[in-house]
Parts: sequence; C-alpha cells; structure tokens
Amino acid sequence: MTARHAAGWALHGIAAHIIENAALRVVVLPELGGKVIELVDKVADRDLLWHNPRTPPRRAPFGAHFDDWWTGGWDEIFPTGDHAHLHGESLPYMGELWSVPWDARDETFDGGVAVVTSGEGTIAPARLERRLELHGDEPVLWARYRLTNLDRRPLPFLWGIHPALAVSPAHRIDLPADTMLVGVSADPSLGEAGETYAWPTLPATASRPARDMRRVPPPDALAFGGHWATGLRQGWVALTDTERGRGLAISFPLAVFPAAWVWQVYGGWRGHYHVALEPWSGYPMQLDEARAAGRARELGPGETLEAELAFVVYGGLREVTSVRRDGARVEVI
Repeated sequence: MTARHAAGWALHGIAAHIIENAALRVVVLPELGGKVIELVDKVADRDLLWHNPRTPPRRAPFGAHFDDWWTGGWDEIFPTGDHAHLHGESLPYMGELWSVPWDARDETFDGGVAVVTSGEGTIAPARLERRLELHGDEPVLWARYRLTNLDRRPLPFLWGIHPALAVSPAHRIDLPADTMLVGVSADPSLGEAGETYAWPTLPATASRPARDMRRVPPPDALAFGGHWATGLRQGWVALTDTERGRGLAISFPLAVFPAAWVWQVYGGWRGHYHVALEPWSGYPMQLDEARAAGRARELGPGETLEAELAFVVYGGLREVTSVRRDGARVEVI
C-alpha cells in the first residue's frame, strides 16, 4: 500500500486524524493539544507509544495539572516544563499547548500524506505548527515544526518534544552523550539529583552498585528518575527491543535541541512503566531557572524557529551506534 489518510475516525469521542503506509500508522488527536496517541510499527504489530492504563484520552481544562490528565502518547511541551513565569504571569506545569485544542487538516502530496496541526498559547503569544508526513512506504515519520513569536516583545521559552514509549526489561536506550546530569531521582539506583556522570555508566557509591543506564530494569525496580543528556555529540536518541531486534530512533537538529531528557519510570511513579526520550531546546525544565543559567531560547517579535525531526522505525538491530541523515535519507546503524 502507499501512504494514505483514513478518514472519519474517533477515539473516546475525540476526532482522530490517521495517516498510514505499509510500515507505520500514526493517529493524532488535535483537540488534545495535537497529541499523537498512536505510532504503530506495523511489521511488529505494536504501538511504540505508552498509554496510561487508568486514564483514557479526555479533554483537560487549561492550566490543569498535566500528570493527573496524562493519557500517555506524544505531547508538545511549551513554553516551560515546570511551573514558571512569563512577563509577570504564572505558567502551568508542562506548559500550555498540551491542554488547548489545535487546528488540523489533512494534506496529500506527490508521494505522501500529511497531518498539519497548529496550536496557540494562551499566556505565551506564540504559535506552534507541526506537519507530520509519511512518504511512500518508508518506515519514517517526518515531523516538521515552525514556532512563531506573535508578541511585540521578545519571547523566552523552553520547548520539549515528549513521546512516552512502551518498554520491557528487554529494551535498551542508546544516545551519543558524553555528560549526563541527574535532574530528578526517587531512588539511589537512578542517581542523586545534581550528580553528573559519563554515559552510560552510573558509577558505584556506598548506597548503590554501578549501573549500565542503557538497560531498562523490570517494573518491580520501583524507581523513577530523569536525566539530562547535556553533552550530546549528535542529535539522536534510540530505544531498541533487543528480543525482537526492532526499535525507534528520533533524529533531531542539535542547533534547536541541544539537550535530551531521559525520563525513566520503572514502577516507582504511580505504578507506571515507561521511558520518554525527549529532545529539548534547553534545560532545566523550569523556564526561570533556565533563563538564569543562560540556557533558555528567545525569539524576537515576529521571529520564527523551524526544525525537522525524523522518527525512524528499524529492524535487525540490538543496539544503535549512529543515526545518519543525508537529506531525506535516514540510516540507523
């Protein structure tokens, strides 16, 4: 089959836009902040995204606490991760775009299909446009973004792409990092907040043995934590099911996303089990703190920022050592 739209669908009463080809099926819920609710590897017949088993998709009021409404999937986080301030006003946790309805339209072009969505901030005068494309039967979902400052003033911001991914003890995380910073940890097995280490080995201390951070433990580890990859040599992250030899790599431009957040939930947060591999425009997640550290971005009045990412599904690998981009061609090695 060639890439196509599947029209007229809904999920839990919410209109769904679907694009698919022989390799992938992508389901978008524009009303829920443009959420990507499914990214299905058709070869493995498996949704790569994690879904909250106790929270189905539902419409959240603006300013709601993200964690209490989070159904999983892939969200866009802007203009902050944690609670922060912008021009004297309070910004909600995980920003504002995830809880506002987005506009959406389907497009067909020579050799492919797209779902084009856009959302606008309530407090932050900004528009985020995202174009998701499938070309032919390639196992690549292209995500093309355009962020615009609609204000008459400069707009400081943080922007994170937040896909929550389903895991098992057979999964492995790969990324080309030198330095990692422990941002959050609920258990010594995942480090201590503020600690730095050289990827992939979290060194032994008096309270823990050394640990290979590439390996996903079982859910009875009862731990969770978030680590920043602050010394990325290239712009990619990957998650591989070593039993099936299949996985997902995310390729992103370092010029826009110089850091990656590795959110690891191994049974220790609300009983959930997943990993999120997230490109971020800066760190930490709190906008005020990132500005003070000189790591927030800023757009001038009317200025735009564009980025192109590739979500690549691959097979025949047990680990990833490189993701190479050459124009429209992406190779996972």
